[in-house]
Amino acid sequence: MRDMTRERIVILTGEHGEFLDAASVSPVGQERLAEIDAQLPMMLVHHRLLRRSVIGIYTGLVFLALSVIGIAAAFLTSSDALGDVALGLVLAGTVAIIGGLALAVKTLAISANAITYAVNRTGSLGKR
Repeated sequence: MRDMTRERIVILTGEHGEFLDAASVSPVGQERLAEIDAQLPMMLVHHRLLRRSVIGIYTGLVFLALSVIGIAAAFLTSSDALGDVALGLVLAGTVAIIGGLALAVKTLAISANAITYAVNRTGSLGKR
């Protein structure tokens, strides 16, 4: 994403460092700007979902690790209450991991859409 935004700035920069309007850019530059403008929003959505996915999976792992501690504490103290808390942590951890994995699958679909867009757009360049 950084490279694409940098590329956008380079395309829109004139010889002396001034910013150009889109009409002053070459047709190839205009085509690349159109691709960047279409792909960056898709990539931002992908990035946000991927971040949420990783956070969900890590949160689930923390809950599962805490549940192991809770199970040990419940066993050592013979406490039903601690056992119930540990069970709740296992369930919460499992749900968080499944949610994170579901978001990861969604990010794969978005990534596939972005790649398909780029391939189709580039494939149609000489055909207009």
